[in-house]
Amino acid sequence: MRPFDFARALACTVELATAFDYFTIGGPRIAMSARNLAMRLGPQDRVLDVGGFKQARDAVLAGFTDSPPDWHIINGETLLNPGADAARYFDARLDRLPFDDNSFDAVVCWETVEHLFTIRADGVVSWDGVVFACQEMARVLKPGGLWQVTTTNRFCPRTYWCFKNGLAPMVNAPTLTHMGHIFEFAGEDLLTLARGAGLGGLDLDSFNAYDMHFAAPRAQQLAPEMEAMLGRQLLPHEWYDTLQLFAHKPLG
Repeated sequence: MRPFDFARALACTVELATAFDYFTIGGPRIAMSARNLAMRLGPQDRVLDVGGFKQARDAVLAGFTDSPPDWHIINGETLLNPGADAARYFDARLDRLPFDDNSFDAVVCWETVEHLFTIRADGVVSWDGVVFACQEMARVLKPGGLWQVTTTNRFCPRTYWCFKNGLAPMVNAPTLTHMGHIFEFAGEDLLTLARGAGLGGLDLDSFNAYDMHFAAPRAQQLAPEMEAMLGRQLLPHEWYDTLQLFAHKPLG
């Protein structure tokens, strides 16, 4: 466990939002994800952030105050062939991570996996890029290392409201004026991906962090109606709009 000043990290995202629109909505999600990670990090842990970017890293490290972790970023702006005539940038759907096996104590992937789907020539949404990226993240984890992934939750009261009103049951659905996501995950999808990558010790839950277009309290009022439709109570990872999974790489 490492000390983390959540208020300071959140204040940093508010300041960043004046120049980067992303932080108006994404800032609280990043701060919450970092706080939850800090509770599980050791004092000397080396962290790889897949899909992160410099400004988000700065907000995260602000929360660690006196002892920021050794934090590495790789994203679509990472140049893989410096000095070459034709630049080639990292694509998590296709490229191996440029690190040796068992290199990091923790790998985080915040608000990124939902962008790794592709659409095949026949119009079918392909999971190939998602599966490959998750396997790569597991490969560079040290034995006993921690994987944290957060993403929008397509199976929660908020998306139930969309479903009952004839809309795509997604937190961030595409519209005529908004790009949105090709597809989003349910909790079972993340569990399947983690198991397929050989990870265990799975800890899945959810939290509210995505008020874009729809206030969280309004969504939670629909929980009893959704439970009545399902004929069962909602599971912890089905309550809120953001999924969070922690997993570990086996020691053996």
